[in-house]
Amino acid sequence: MGLPAETSAVELFASGGLELRGLATVLRLVAEAESIETLLRRLPASSDTRLHVDYEEAARRLGIPEKWLRDRVGSLPHRKMGKHVGFSDEDLNAISEMYAVRPEENENGKQSNVINRPLPFTPTSRSRSRARR
Repeated sequence: MGLPAETSAVELFASGGLELRGLATVLRLVAEAESIETLLRRLPASSDTRLHVDYEEAARRLGIPEKWLRDRVGSLPHRKMGKHVGFSDEDLNAISEMYAVRPEENENGKQSNVINRPLPFTPTSRSRSRARR
């Protein structure tokens, strides 16, 4: 199926023959992407029908080292089927929320300046003479 040779681009645009919104979206994604991996992460994974992902994919989605995830899996939400560990989308979202850092607010609802707040000083139990060696 082709277009008649005498059909101009202006006529195609006027008739709605081209999906301009879709084309504009694809061009914007390509322009904003720093690399092909960034672009692929932003596109929906329609061909991926797995309910759970492995350590490697979970670490990639979270943007953390796989070793960090393996070392802390006992304290993180995950699924375990026999000896196989998997992570659902809900698990990955929960892990992300566990480590969310939000600035503190004062009584007025404004963010307080956490940097200028003095930290409590507690001396260590180590001897001074040992530290000088």
